Amino acid sequence: MALACEPKLLIADEPTTALDVTIQAQILDLMMNLKDKLNMGVLFITHDLGVVANICTKVAVMYLGQVMEETDVKTLFSKPLHPYTMGLIKSVPHLDGDRTQELSSIPGTVPPLSNVPDGCRFAPRCPFATKKCHKEVPVLEHADETHRVRCWHYEKIQEGEVAYV
Repeated sequence: MALACEPKLLIADEPTTALDVTIQAQILDLMMNLKDKLNMGVLFITHDLGVVANICTKVAVMYLGQVMEETDVKTLFSKPLHPYTMGLIKSVPHLDGDRTQELSSIPGTVPPLSNVPDGCRFAPRCPFATKKCHKEVPVLEHADETHRVRCWHYEKIQEGEVAYV
């Protein structure tokens, strides 16, 4: 039904949630074929970083309704600059990983939108947070031509001065 009017943009909000991997692959394949056939864009909203890595070209990572990082998919996975993105990527289990090690998680919990923290929205959960982070809202700025990030410390992350643990 969504394609009946031949839209220029299809917004797909969690279209593969709760599907087994075989059906998920079929749905994603169908969507990408239709995208090409109908010459339309697809805005894909998902929590599944595996899907993002396989079908997306550009990515915007959001936290509490705010874009934290935006870049092409290859850069996002190879050089993330926001601590939230770094935590998300680190928390993805790997089939070839050491199964005796505990899975990584981002400490703390996501607050309700009725209680958004002052300053950086991710500061209460961020391993790099300083007083500035808790008081001032960082702007979404260009780390380079195609990479934008909302973090007071992204330059230190970019230069390898700090690492997500």
